[in-house]
Amino acid sequence: MTLPEIPLYRDRFIYAFSFVGISSTLIFGVLQHLRAGNYYSALFELFLCVVAFVNVLYYRRTKDYSLTSKVILVIMVVVLSFLAITGGLEGTGIYWIYTFPLLAFFMRPIKEALAWNGGLVLLLLFFFWLGKKGVISFYYSWVSLRQALGAYLAVLMLSSFYSFILNSLMKKLEVRATVDALTGLHNRAFVFDVLVKVIAMVERDGSREYCIAYLDLDNFKRVNDLYGHGEGDMVLREVARILQENFRSGDVVGRVGGDEFIVIVYDCRKEALLKRLERIKRIIETTFRKYGLSVSYGVVAVPSEGTDINLILKLADERMYEMKRGKKGVNYSREEKE
Repeated sequence: MTLPEIPLYRDRFIYAFSFVGISSTLIFGVLQHLRAGNYYSALFELFLCVVAFVNVLYYRRTKDYSLTSKVILVIMVVVLSFLAITGGLEGTGIYWIYTFPLLAFFMRPIKEALAWNGGLVLLLLFFFWLGKKGVISFYYSWVSLRQALGAYLAVLMLSSFYSFILNSLMKKLEVRATVDALTGLHNRAFVFDVLVKVIAMVERDGSREYCIAYLDLDNFKRVNDLYGHGEGDMVLREVARILQENFRSGDVVGRVGGDEFIVIVYDCRKEALLKRLERIKRIIETTFRKYGLSVSYGVVAVPSEGTDINLILKLADERMYEMKRGKKGVNYSREEKE
């Protein structure tokens, strides 16, 4: 289970957009309606500002980006529909619909953003139809609405195309930033970032047990020396495959050094994990018998054996070295490794 990550730019955007939206609505909406004597409109927009403010407070407490972003889009749909129906300040309300495609594509996945935009267009057409039927008073004529929606669809098309390109680039960058290029496992930065989050989680709620397993290959230097680095790379990729196959998809398996690996195991029983690691050790020894390869490991349970990240890693490292020193025929010294 990798922990959900909220990109910093999205996190800041929630606060910035909410602040600008609430401020502009109060200044250009509520105050203008009060001056014009439109008290019901002022009260309605003030209510939306309160909802937006509560939404920000909820996000600050929970960091639930999915729900918070959807609430923002709902508020925007309500505001834009209201401006289209009433005309806004001197008939300029319809212009604000052009902000919605960019907002939707920025905050939600592409398919979902398209659905949000399609819903807004259908809603505006529905309100226009109600106006034609005399159910409500719709400010704009068909010609004005048609031209506005035509320009809106152009902005929508450009926004979707731009979002598709940007998302593709972001995914490539994310892979490069979090994945070890040689083995396909998570890289050091990603593993330690998750570990920090795990520590923060157990400090808030220590009811779940996590295990940190530190693994190091025995005699790997001999593989590179005798068979070359190409053969060594093949061995590392195969070890990575073995580790992935023997841990759950929710566990975090990462390569943190040349032949060093860390596994973060969720909902862990330490005794069961030690048995699994012993089985992995036998698989590696059998698979790479011609190299004389094995693996040593150290396991620490969190939070029962500590919650300080430096002490946890030090303890796992010490247990791994203790296992390594206890083996016969292992060509290894800590100084040589370092």
